[in-house]
Amino acid sequence: MDEDESSVAVVKSGSEHSHSARLKKAKEIKAMRRAFATVKKRQRANIARVVNLENRKQRLLQTRKESIGNAGLLEQAVANLERNGIKVKRARTGEEAVSLVQGELAGEKLVVKSKSNLTKEVGLVEALADKGVEVMETDIGDRIIQVIGEKPSHPTGPASHLSKQEIADRLSTHFGQQIEPTAEAIVELVRDEIAAYISNASVGITGANAIAAEEGAVLLMHNEGNIIQVATRPGKHIIMAGIDKIYPNSEEALNMLKLQAFYATGALSTSFINIIAGTSQTADIEKKLIKGVHGPREMCLVLVDNHRSEIADSDYRELLYCIGCGQCLLVCPAYSVYGSEFSANSQLGGKGVVYAALNGEEADGGELDICLSCRHCQKNCPLAIDTSAMVNRLRLERHRRLREPHLAGAYDFVRAHIDWIGNALAVEATWLLAKLRGLGEDRG
Repeated sequence: MDEDESSVAVVKSGSEHSHSARLKKAKEIKAMRRAFATVKKRQRANIARVVNLENRKQRLLQTRKESIGNAGLLEQAVANLERNGIKVKRARTGEEAVSLVQGELAGEKLVVKSKSNLTKEVGLVEALADKGVEVMETDIGDRIIQVIGEKPSHPTGPASHLSKQEIADRLSTHFGQQIEPTAEAIVELVRDEIAAYISNASVGITGANAIAAEEGAVLLMHNEGNIIQVATRPGKHIIMAGIDKIYPNSEEALNMLKLQAFYATGALSTSFINIIAGTSQTADIEKKLIKGVHGPREMCLVLVDNHRSEIADSDYRELLYCIGCGQCLLVCPAYSVYGSEFSANSQLGGKGVVYAALNGEEADGGELDICLSCRHCQKNCPLAIDTSAMVNRLRLERHRRLREPHLAGAYDFVRAHIDWIGNALAVEATWLLAKLRGLGEDRG
């Protein structure tokens, strides 16, 4: 092959790779839209059945306003947790949180873990892997993402951007066996693998949906049943939670969980809610209290700040009101075109980009520029968090550093919409061409 032929081959190879990447993105966007549409349809079907929805939302908003940055409430929670026998350790930074968890493992080489956005935020799994600790995700979606090395697309549905055909193909390669492209076959395979790891693990790591200060209790919500299995490993239960997870009492925490279940999945309730206020105990023998009867002998809660205190005292305070339902992603026009490209590290969508920027993780402003300032997120958020306003505030701060901010808002608005239209057309054109060529069959 002469030099000209070699150059043509390189260009052709690059073009094919570029087309493959565009097709992959188009397929993922289409799969994600279908998944999100299913949730929104379920929400529309069930919204009339949520009793006192507006009152619940107002009650939650008031609770969040009173709880975020409330040092007294935090101290009450810590005191009552420790009174219940839960060891509490505080981490100022993400790095410190990881170090504290590592210290609690005491030489363990296998850990099972439930879904936790905080552990993604601080990079816990990667840090433990570097220390030779194998961490098995036990949520079906998170395990799929872990196996195939994808980035999550939703906080409660991490594999929403993957069709069942894509998942089956990728898992078949990983496990070295042919897997049927059905939800049932995929779940059965992943479930059985997870179960084997859980049975061999002595330590489990979970997040926390809420911490009730009055009771000194941790609340866990889940559908799959894996979390309680992780939390009851015989050796130790390690919990990681941000200081923004504190609620006055279990009643207010349960109100949040009801709203979180509806806005995350469209369901009226979740399958499981566990309230844990210490290790198991019995007084059946002459009323002598014995702890650690079943489940873990020890519980440790790592309370993580990682800029939350600073945010609570800033103009971005309402960012911490978020309950992590992911409703903002379901309705975001930008996210429906860019998917997880509209993110910064583990933080998804506009809210995530703002949070990452406040943590110094957004280097060039590119992620902020994706937001359309349409306020769909605020209109549909159960707490009416005004993410668009926070994005625009950060943009303005950037403009002040770079140039005169005159007409900056109008410029950002127009540019974001032009980019969005271009990307939306690219996704649709790629998908249409693939369909015509027989490469993009809707098998998801």
